[in-house]
Order: sequence, then structure tokens, then C-alpha cells
Amino acid sequence: MKHNPLVVCLLIICITILTFTLLTRQTLYELRFRDGDKEVAALMACTSR
Repeated sequence: MKHNPLVVCLLIICITILTFTLLTRQTLYELRFRDGDKEVAALMACTSR
């Protein structure tokens, strides 16, 4: 079975980012990148049932 190389590359990148995040952060709900005067924040809103 052949796989699309683009899909495989995207999957590897996503797994790498997720692994890096799990190793360096205590939570996956908030992720912030700062570069000088710029900041990018990704927040996940979730509620418990």
C-alpha cells in the first residue's frame, strides 16, 4: 500500500510537535510562543462533564 509523501510528512510533523509539547509543558490546554514584541497563543477551551 502506497502512502502520499505529503500526508506522511504532515503526520511526522504533528507527532513531533505533540511530543515536544508533552515533554516541555505540563498542560496541552495553553501554548504560547513569544518572539520579541510578538506573541502567538493557542488556547483550548474545554469543560468537564
